[in-house]
Amino acid sequence: MLISIIIVNYNVKYFLEQCLCSVEKAIGSMEIEVIVVDNDSSDDSIAYLQPKFPFVKYIYNSDNVGFGKANNQALPYCKGDYILFLNPDTILPEDCFAKCIDFFEKQPDCGALGIKMIDGSGTFLPESKRGYPSPIASFFKLTGLAGIFPRSRIFNQYALGHLDPFANHKIDVLAGAFIMARKEAIAATNGFDEDFFMYGEDIDLSYRIQKAGFNNYYFSESTILHFKGESTKKGSLNYVKMFYSAMSIFVQKHYSGSKARVFSLLIQSAIFFRASISLLKSFVLKIGLPLVDALLIFCSLWGIKNEWTVFFRDGEPFSQGYFPLTFFSFAIIFLITGALSGMYDKLDKPSKTFSASISGIVVMIASYSLLPEHLRFSRAVVVFGGLAAAIAITIFRWVLLQLGWVLPSDEEYKFQQTAVIGSPEEYEHVHGIFKHAGLEERLLGRIKINGDDGEAIGDIKEVKQLLNTLNIRELIFCEGYLTYYHIIQMIQTLPHNISYRFIGHNTDSIVGSDSKATTGETLVAEGFYRISEPYNKRMKRALDIGFSSYLLITFPMQAFIVKKRWALFKNIFAVLNNQKTWVGYIILDMPLPPLKPNIITCYGLPLHKIHPLNKEALRHLNIQYAKNYDFWRDLGILLKNYKYLGG
Repeated sequence: MLISIIIVNYNVKYFLEQCLCSVEKAIGSMEIEVIVVDNDSSDDSIAYLQPKFPFVKYIYNSDNVGFGKANNQALPYCKGDYILFLNPDTILPEDCFAKCIDFFEKQPDCGALGIKMIDGSGTFLPESKRGYPSPIASFFKLTGLAGIFPRSRIFNQYALGHLDPFANHKIDVLAGAFIMARKEAIAATNGFDEDFFMYGEDIDLSYRIQKAGFNNYYFSESTILHFKGESTKKGSLNYVKMFYSAMSIFVQKHYSGSKARVFSLLIQSAIFFRASISLLKSFVLKIGLPLVDALLIFCSLWGIKNEWTVFFRDGEPFSQGYFPLTFFSFAIIFLITGALSGMYDKLDKPSKTFSASISGIVVMIASYSLLPEHLRFSRAVVVFGGLAAAIAITIFRWVLLQLGWVLPSDEEYKFQQTAVIGSPEEYEHVHGIFKHAGLEERLLGRIKINGDDGEAIGDIKEVKQLLNTLNIRELIFCEGYLTYYHIIQMIQTLPHNISYRFIGHNTDSIVGSDSKATTGETLVAEGFYRISEPYNKRMKRALDIGFSSYLLITFPMQAFIVKKRWALFKNIFAVLNNQKTWVGYIILDMPLPPLKPNIITCYGLPLHKIHPLNKEALRHLNIQYAKNYDFWRDLGILLKNYKYLGG
C-alpha cells in the first residue's frame, strides 16, 4: 500500500523542516513517497532541506503558481494508492498514516478524508470540518456571526459547529491543510481547479469528489498540529477580498440562476460590512488615533468646564471667551507630551497610556500657569479635565484591545522564562540555539522525561505544577525520547496561554505559534535578526543616504563640529557609494548578518577605539543590535556621537 504525499512550500523552510521530520517518523514500515513543490521561495528552502531529507523529490517553480496548480504539478509523479495533500506548517503523529489507511479500508464509500487539527496552543481548529459555503453560511462567516455563535447549527453552518469534534462524521468540505484521498477520487476529479489561486480550491475539490460518487469524512481518531490555521489573516480586508473571489469562482461553477444572484448579493453585503470595519480600524490605528485622542481631550476639558460652571459657579459662565482655541492648544500640548512619554509606544498596555497621560496633564497645568491673567479661568478645570481625558483615553485603549484591533506585543516574549522538555542531549542542543540567538538568559532549565538522572528542574509528570510554580511562559518540546503523538496529546491538556515550541530530532529549528491568528514563529541555529529583514535593510540604506546627503549639504558647518573633517568627507562618499555604513557592529568576527564596514559602532564610538566594556558584554551588544534593529536607533547613535563621524 503506497501513499504519495504532496507538499507545496513558499518561504516556510523551518516549518517544512519540522513537517518532514514528523512525516519521516510517521512512515514507519509503510511505503510512502514525498514530493515537495517549491513555489519560487526566496529563503533557499530546497538548498537547506535537500541534504537533510534526501528521500524527498523536489520540484522547483520559478514563479509562485498558486496552491492548486503546484499540487497538480506533482500528480503525474504520484504512484500511490492514496494521495495526501499536506501543508508545510503541520506536524503529524507517528500513527497518523496507519490510522487513516485503516479508516479507508473500513469505509469503502470514503473517497477522501480530513483530520482533526489543533493550532500551536493546543486549541481545536474549527476548519477541520466544514459545510458548503451556501449564501447564508458565507454571509454568517464573513459578518462574524459564526464566530459569535460557534456551536450553532444555524449561524456556524460553515464550520459545522454543532458536530462533535471528537467523533467521526460524514462532511462536505475538507481542509486543504490535510486531504488524503483515494487515487480513484483524484483521477475522477483531475485534481485541483487551477482557477483558484488561494482559498476555495479545497472546497471545490471536495464538491467534485462528492459529485464523482464518493463521500468525504472528518476523521477524529488522529490529531495533527497546524500552526497557521485557516484564519491566519481573517481580519484583513485582503483576506475578505480573496475569500470572496474564491467563492465567486465556486458559485459561477456550481450554482446558477436566482441562487447565484442571492449568493452574490449576500456576499457583497458582507464584504461591504467587513470592508467598512477594516477601513475604520486602519484609520483609527494608522492615522486617526491621535485625532480621536485629541477629541477625547477636548471633550473632557469642555465637559468638566460645563460641570464646574453648574456645580461650583451656580450656572455663572466664565468670563473668558477663548475656550475652543485654549482647549485645542491644551489638547495639542497633552498629545505631544504624552507621545514623548510613550503614550503610543505600547498600545496594548492601557496602564502605560494612563501613566504617560499624567505627564501630559503636568505640562498642561504648567502651560496654564504661563497664560496671561486675563486668559486664566480655573486651574481645577484643567486638572480634572486632564484626569478625565487620561481616563477616557485609557478606556478607549482597553476597548481597542478587547475588539482585537490592538494585539498584545511580543515585548514580554523576549524576557519570558522558558523550559525545555527533553533529554540532557536534547536540552544542550536547544541551549546552543538559544545561545546563538542571544536568548540564553531566558532558559530556566530542563524538564526531564522517563525519570532520567540528569540535572533538571522537574519531571514531565509535574509539568502543570511547574508552569504555575516557576511562572514558565514558554515550553519547548523536543521530539526524540518524546514522540510527536505524546507531544500533541499533551498540549491539548495544558493551559492555552503558554507559548509552545517544537523541535524534531536532529533538526536545527524551533517552531511554534501561540494561536491560529498568528503566522508562526521560528528560532533557528543560524539565529534570527531584524537587521536581515528586507524592510530594515532598505531603511538602513535609506538612513545612510539621507544622513550622508545632509552632511554633504551642510559640510562647511560640520568642519567646526567633527574632529576629522576630511576623513568625514571621504566617509560621506564611501557611504553614498554603498562601500560603508554609518553604524555597525563592535566585534566584526561574529556569525551575524553581514553589513558593510562601519564608521562608528552600535556603542557609539569609532570602530578602532578601545571600548570600556569587556568582550562578552560587547558580544551581547552586537547580538541585541542585530536582533532588535531599528533605524531610529541608528539615527540616535549618529546624533549623539556626531564628533566621531570622521572616524
